[in-house]
Amino acid sequence: MTDPYVVLHGGFHKTATSHIQSILARNSKMLARKGAHYVHHRDTRKQLTVPTQFNTYVKLGMDWDPVITDAELAEITGDFFRNLDVEPGARLILSDENMAGHCGHCVKRGLLYRWHPKILKAFAFQFPWRIRELHLGVRNYADFFASAYVEYLRSVSSKSIIDEPKMRLQVMQNTPSWHKVLTSMIASFPDAKITVWKYEDFRKIDKLVLANLCGPTVDVGKLKQPKDKNKRPTASGKAVSELLKLIHQEGPEYALEHRLGLQEQYPRGPLYGSYDPWTQQERTHLTRLYERDIEGIRNDPSIELLSSEYA
Repeated sequence: MTDPYVVLHGGFHKTATSHIQSILARNSKMLARKGAHYVHHRDTRKQLTVPTQFNTYVKLGMDWDPVITDAELAEITGDFFRNLDVEPGARLILSDENMAGHCGHCVKRGLLYRWHPKILKAFAFQFPWRIRELHLGVRNYADFFASAYVEYLRSVSSKSIIDEPKMRLQVMQNTPSWHKVLTSMIASFPDAKITVWKYEDFRKIDKLVLANLCGPTVDVGKLKQPKDKNKRPTASGKAVSELLKLIHQEGPEYALEHRLGLQEQYPRGPLYGSYDPWTQQERTHLTRLYERDIEGIRNDPSIELLSSEYA
């Protein structure tokens, strides 16, 4: 029997991943008619990514609840793949920005996905088929870690908050490297063609990104844009500063109870700009690291870096 042609969109976080997922989800019926089957990211996350990571956390020695054993994981992910209604040879598209870990992993240690080698290896091991293509977006380190911190504050508990100064210090003490994470991707998916784009170029090359994801049978010019009816407001720099102020004045528990209200009161837009915790010197340093890393990615023969020149 011929296996499906498996394509992964692995994020990373804060690189227009939700926008891409919304387009794929809204056009899923049309894509299926063209032989490209998109599995909703919520299903992929719930039945593949999350249980795999829970299993990995226990193996890393964490006191994690729930505990998912190898046998339980094999049953969960096995059911996920068996229930996919995809004909042999068809294009199967899965997307989850949490493949390498989540934002909290980045914020807590100032590293890009602290446990990415083990998490990616475990994730890849679940697949009964070869991965043919892997699509990933990267972003300037200053903007990535700032956005990751905002995302972290959305869901963190009051028991374990990393304050802004500590986050900044840890990022500056480390040397983040997308290329290093991509090397783990290559090791985990050795048969996959790796395609990478810069988030900063996305508006210019969005159709090229989607065309690569959806494959040659799909005219991406006919894809409907997401309605965004339930789109949550993005927290502004003002919302984050007010939340951090409340944490210091009233305590974490009180502050976190009010985070949604602050986010809605101070949404990012014309009145309130995005969150930017960096000094000019810090931003310059992180941008220099990013540009150097991008050059390394561009010169890596195992990676295709999309260029806005050809969009």
